[in-house]
Amino acid sequence: MARKKKDPIIEELEQAEKDVANEAKEKKAESKPKAKSKAKSQTKAKVEETKTKVEETKTEAKQAASELSDVASKKAAEAKEEAKEKADLLAEKWNSAEDKTAEFEKKDIEANKYFSILGYFGLLVLLPLIFAPKSKFARFHANQSLVLNVVTLTYWFFAGCILAIIFLSSKFFGFLFLLLFLVLSLFFFVMWVQGIANAADGKARNLPFIGTWELLDLDD
Repeated sequence: MARKKKDPIIEELEQAEKDVANEAKEKKAESKPKAKSKAKSQTKAKVEETKTKVEETKTEAKQAASELSDVASKKAAEAKEEAKEKADLLAEKWNSAEDKTAEFEKKDIEANKYFSILGYFGLLVLLPLIFAPKSKFARFHANQSLVLNVVTLTYWFFAGCILAIIFLSSKFFGFLFLLLFLVLSLFFFVMWVQGIANAADGKARNLPFIGTWELLDLDD
């Protein structure tokens, strides 16, 4: 049986469809490398942009760190200068204690120097008053020692009470206060050593800050 011949118009339409399909395939095939190239280019651009932002961030961080370092250094220098000024002021007040040695007789000083030294050792403060009651030099140092003992014991009593209360509430702050307590105790120890040194050198010099107080009659 003979095949029926297609209509020329239909054949043209089919051929046109094939041509369109082939053309679409060719365009698609051509567009793939371009798309890949474009995507690659965009990715590269984003990477470069990210790198730029990272570098900018690093630069800003370095600048901020440098500024903070400068501020910290400036504050540290100011704090150091302030501490130095306070230390100088304290040293000035410490060294400005009145020296009354010229008011005492050399014989009195030489004769009662050792009683004056012993008077700085706790209850031995009574020795100058018992064995050298008429010595102005011994009485002067007995007064200095007595004032120092009263101030030190008063400080230890109140500081000890506060320390006990703080320890009950917080051991951390208790240890901090204990350090402060020890530092201030060292201050009294230095005054005690200076009092002994003054007596040993034959000087009637007031102790810093508290040396002007009189618990004994020094006019006898």
